[in-house]
Amino acid sequence: MNCKIQKQVRDFPYGTVKIKDQYKSHAFDLELSYLYSLDPDKLMVGFLETSGLVPEKERYHGWEETEIQGHTLGHYMTAVAQAYGYTGNQELLERLTYIITALEKCQREDGFLFASQEEIFDRVENKRPAWVPWYTMHKILSGLISVYRYTGDETAKKVASDLGGWIYRRCISWTEETKKQVLAVEYGGMNDCLYDLYAITEDDRFIKAAHQFDEMTLFQKLYEGEDILNGLHANTTIPKVLGALKRYLLLGEFFYLEVAKNFWNMVTEHHSYITGGNSEWEHFGKPDILDSERTACNCETCNTYNMLKLSKELFELTKERKYADFYESTYLNAILSSQNPETGMTTYFQPMASGYFKVYSTPYDSFWCCTGSGMENFTKLHEGAVYRDENTMYIIRYEDSEIIWKEKGLKLEVVCEQKENLYRVKILVAEQEADAEGNKICLLIPKWNIKTPVIQEHGISTTVESNWISLDVGLEKGNSIEIAYSMELTAKSLPDNSHVLAFQYGPYVLSADLGMEQMDQIYTGVNVLVPQKEMIIPDYLVFDEKDCQEFRQYPERFLNKTPGKIEFTIENQGRTLTFTPHYLRYRERYGIYWFIYPEDSKELEILKEREERRYRLKKEQLDVLPVGNDQYELAHRICGEFTDAEMVDGHPSRYCKEEGWFSYELQGEIEGATVCMTLSGKDKGSVFTIFATGGFEQEVQVNGGQEEYFLQEIVLPSRCFGEDGKTVIKFQSKKGLCRIFDELYVKRHKK
Repeated sequence: MNCKIQKQVRDFPYGTVKIKDQYKSHAFDLELSYLYSLDPDKLMVGFLETSGLVPEKERYHGWEETEIQGHTLGHYMTAVAQAYGYTGNQELLERLTYIITALEKCQREDGFLFASQEEIFDRVENKRPAWVPWYTMHKILSGLISVYRYTGDETAKKVASDLGGWIYRRCISWTEETKKQVLAVEYGGMNDCLYDLYAITEDDRFIKAAHQFDEMTLFQKLYEGEDILNGLHANTTIPKVLGALKRYLLLGEFFYLEVAKNFWNMVTEHHSYITGGNSEWEHFGKPDILDSERTACNCETCNTYNMLKLSKELFELTKERKYADFYESTYLNAILSSQNPETGMTTYFQPMASGYFKVYSTPYDSFWCCTGSGMENFTKLHEGAVYRDENTMYIIRYEDSEIIWKEKGLKLEVVCEQKENLYRVKILVAEQEADAEGNKICLLIPKWNIKTPVIQEHGISTTVESNWISLDVGLEKGNSIEIAYSMELTAKSLPDNSHVLAFQYGPYVLSADLGMEQMDQIYTGVNVLVPQKEMIIPDYLVFDEKDCQEFRQYPERFLNKTPGKIEFTIENQGRTLTFTPHYLRYRERYGIYWFIYPEDSKELEILKEREERRYRLKKEQLDVLPVGNDQYELAHRICGEFTDAEMVDGHPSRYCKEEGWFSYELQGEIEGATVCMTLSGKDKGSVFTIFATGGFEQEVQVNGGQEEYFLQEIVLPSRCFGEDGKTVIKFQSKKGLCRIFDELYVKRHKK
């Protein structure tokens, strides 16, 4: 790679760091079995059909039956390539060769290679609904690059380069207006993968194409340190910043490093939960507003996947420990937490509201975005653990492992043990073929370690330098070192509610078991399963006033540790709560965050009343649509002309002008229902018409005397709903903008 910027450290090549930890090795094996079980021919059906070839098999179900088809094959190529790099298994290589050969046959002479017809890109440019074709293109191009990166397959490089040529010719001719429209629709990390393509080809066309996907208005705000994340789709935004960082690496433009660093600080310090995950219903909220955003749909796994990519790149560039700390904690508490250790399937969301549970994809009829990123997550479990520069190895994460530093002829064996409140690490020099003089190993002292580490030297001399333990004398075969780090129970609150606490023991975020009663799931968006909570589950701990204060400072005085286990229990309000590491919890309902209130306090009564109101509203709602969210709008069969989505003061919206309209299919009841929408007084003077199935028509006027944002309810009679309870609601502008905000939902008529 021809880079202007030299990284301070680099990760170890695939195959040189082997994870021996039983749980993590099992996670890798589960993922590998899943990859083997998938049929490449079924994943390539769309590519064959688009190129005019006849598929031999039927496509998979779920998202692979929609306009996002093909995204899974992109992730699959990357995951299999990573697994090959880690294991060297020839069967994996043969599978990749088969896929690349087939894709080469599907590629048009002009380089176009996709699982849908090219007109889907036209629709984006012409403001017509289409499900994120550039996002899917990013996954496909990244998959091809990954195959070349980990296998050296020249055909993969050629296919990627030819596809890059088509992308260049398409995007280089955009007008500013067209470019603005394209960048308003989720496009993944198109800038990131095009910079990667330039790095392996040194073809200047791909630099120019990547620039077309650099969103300069966003980057300028981030460079200035302005937190403008409220309302932005998180998994749209993070890859854009990854692309900015890649631009800095390749071209040396300092502006883009500052963009990435400022963005990382915003997300991790003001938009993230204790696990490291972020977002609610896939979107960022206002900075430091996290408690009120806790629902069943927090922490999309793709976001975490991309934040770890960003953290890894920033650590390699700067060697600042905060990036390594975040990676270590988030890898354990969010990534490992996202896989079902029985089935190997992965989560879409990880709820932060107490009383919900994790829901996992199905093997052959989901294929969510997080199914794809999950494939990648669990074929690169060694990433972020060990780095190197010319003469120094940096061990960041402590787990049973084997590390081979080929250039130095050095092999280390790392063995870890948890015993009571200690995390013991033994590092043995298993081989040392070359002269060890001048080489050094640095061990990062974990952020969660509270006390001074206890070090026992067995032939290796150490020095403690700031946050590092340095091993620079005695790196000879048979010598070893043992370190004991201390683990303590700590409590962390949320910035918008000091009464809410979550607990961590050493590196482990803890959650409490809340049982397995009524484990119902429902679909949201496009075939995405989420957990239901059709009952009130208390998520608060009650003490007298004095104990409330003491609990916040000294939780270990109230949570009793079970000897020999990472397990804590507490008796409160006539029930026993058991807290264990959250990443190990995969069956039952759980609670990570807990309200801490005095007995009979007014705050506690307000909390109970609020929960009861939410419960009643949820029972009334028949359908909910997050406005402007492409996946959920497509699931509700959006149609329209001259319509677009935009963010207004942090509120997602869908609008059309006087010549435009848009419509959705919504679920109601045969008896009739009420449709509820949020409008804005800022649209004073606007007039639009609402149509519904059955000939319903009603005009809506936005008057100046109304609030900035207000709820408008329209009662729909029974004739609007079919036998299945569904109706199509159409919004058509008559004067000014027709614009709705936040959520569009249907609720039962009041009895």
